[in-house]
Amino acid sequence: MKITIAHKSTFFCQLLRESLQSRNYEVDSYATSGESARKQIEMSKPDIAIIAFPLPGINGIELVKKIKESGSASKVLFMSQDSMEAKEVVNSLSVEGHVMSTDSMSQFFFALHEITAGRAYVSPNVEKLLMDSGSMKISSMVDDSLLGLLTPRELEIMKALSESCTTPEIAQRFTISKATVNNHRANIMNKLKLKGRNQLLGVAISLRPYYSISA
Repeated sequence: MKITIAHKSTFFCQLLRESLQSRNYEVDSYATSGESARKQIEMSKPDIAIIAFPLPGINGIELVKKIKESGSASKVLFMSQDSMEAKEVVNSLSVEGHVMSTDSMSQFFFALHEITAGRAYVSPNVEKLLMDSGSMKISSMVDDSLLGLLTPRELEIMKALSESCTTPEIAQRFTISKATVNNHRANIMNKLKLKGRNQLLGVAISLRPYYSISA
């Protein structure tokens, strides 16, 4: 499992590299600017890129967009420093993992474990921001009128996603195939005009009060 780190602090990069290596992860490289990180990721093709928002030159969000646009297979674990950054990430990116810099080291490594296992992950602190932030209410993330387009099963899928259920777990819960779950997920994203798993998860979490009302 090859990893590249992108963070503005050399000290942080070196500290995280040592911590990762002590857990038998291979840190291929680290970069302290957006442009150098882009070049390193393009060249080394890591399995996972750990990217922080504040980077000189190209910031973390723009870096992820460039990585995704290039067709890179690297998975991204994004690290936000505050609520404004976290909200911007949710509104504009599709990443495999999203944590806060205030999360514990054990939470960080759990996120890494989940991504390595092929599951998307959002830390509880990010989830709390999505629930508590006024700008992340349903009306700001999706057009309220679009919610009526969702079928009862699609709402059930959304509720399961809000509970951090994986695709196999959802398939087992509703006795359907994983392909059917993915089809429902794609239909929901199309109806709600969402751009990827990170936005979908953010909306699913923000809709938690709605599930109780519609039950």
